[in-house]
Amino acid sequence: MAGKDKTVVRTLEDLTLDSGYGGAADSVRSSSVSLCCSDTHQSVSHGGNYWHLTESMHSRHNSLDTVNTVLAEDTEILECAGHCAKLPELEEVPWSLGEVEGALRKDEELMLGNPSPEVLARLSALISRALVRVAREAQRLSLRYAKCTKHEIQSAIKVVLSWTISVNCITAALSALSLYNMSSAGDKFSRGKSVRCGLVFSVGRFFRWMVDSRVALRIHEHAAIYLCACMESLFREVFGRVLRSALVERDNGIPKITLESMEQAISNDSEIWGLLQPYQHLICGKNSSGRKHDKTFFLTTDSGGQPPAGH
Repeated sequence: MAGKDKTVVRTLEDLTLDSGYGGAADSVRSSSVSLCCSDTHQSVSHGGNYWHLTESMHSRHNSLDTVNTVLAEDTEILECAGHCAKLPELEEVPWSLGEVEGALRKDEELMLGNPSPEVLARLSALISRALVRVAREAQRLSLRYAKCTKHEIQSAIKVVLSWTISVNCITAALSALSLYNMSSAGDKFSRGKSVRCGLVFSVGRFFRWMVDSRVALRIHEHAAIYLCACMESLFREVFGRVLRSALVERDNGIPKITLESMEQAISNDSEIWGLLQPYQHLICGKNSSGRKHDKTFFLTTDSGGQPPAGH
C-alpha cells in the first residue's frame, strides 16, 4: 500500500505543470544533455540524461565557470590535452526550422538573403550553443531558491551575451512579456501564449524544454517567455550581422548566403564568434583571429541606465 501511494505521489510530481511553476521531479522525456560533459553523469531509464551542475552556488569562480575572456592561442592543442571541454550538443531544440524562417521573416530586411534550409539548419545548430550557455548560467543562478524566474534568465543573458546583444534580447523579452500581460482574460482560452506574446517560437515548448533539462526545480512561465523571446531575437541579431558583413557576396545588391560565407562572417564578428563556439568557456570580445572588439564594453552605467557620456 505504501509503495502504491509513493507511485501516485511520483506521478503527480511529474504532471505538475501549472501556469506558475512546473514540477521537474524526474521529467527527462525529451532532453538528453548534461551540463557536466564528463562520462560520469547519471543516466536514466528514459534513455536521456538530465542536466547536472557540477559547481555549487558558493563556487569561488561563480560566473567565471561560464565566461572566460582569455583567447586560447591554440584551441586544438588544448582540446587534445583535455583542457577545453566542449558544450553538450542538443539532440532536440525547442524550435523548428520553419519557426526559424518565420522569426526571420518578421524583419523584411533579413529575408533578402533568402536563406536555404542548409543555412537555417547550421544557424540553428550554432544558436543552440548560445541557448545552452544561457540555460547553464540560469541554472546556476536558480540554485539558491530552487526556482527560475524572469530575473534569473535576464541575469544569465547579461552575463553570457555582449552588452549590445543583451540589450536587444532583453528589450524583445520585455516587449513579449508586456504583450502577454496586456492580453485579455478571454484570450487565455482562445489564443496560445506565443500568439499573445507576439512570438513565432513556441513558449510552451521552451517551458517543457526547461523542465526536461532541469534548469530549476520550479520554472515560472515568465522565465519561458523571456528565454523564448531572447532566442528568437538572437536569431535575427546573428543573421542580420551576417547579412551586413562585407564578406558576403552580393548579386545586384542582394546578399547570397552560403554556409562558407556565414561561417566567415561569424568568425570575423568579435561579439558572436566566441558565443557560438563549441567550448564550455566563453571567449569574449575577440574574433577568430584574436582581434578585440573595436567598441568599448561598459561594466557601469549612469543613473539613466545608459553608458557613460562621451563614449
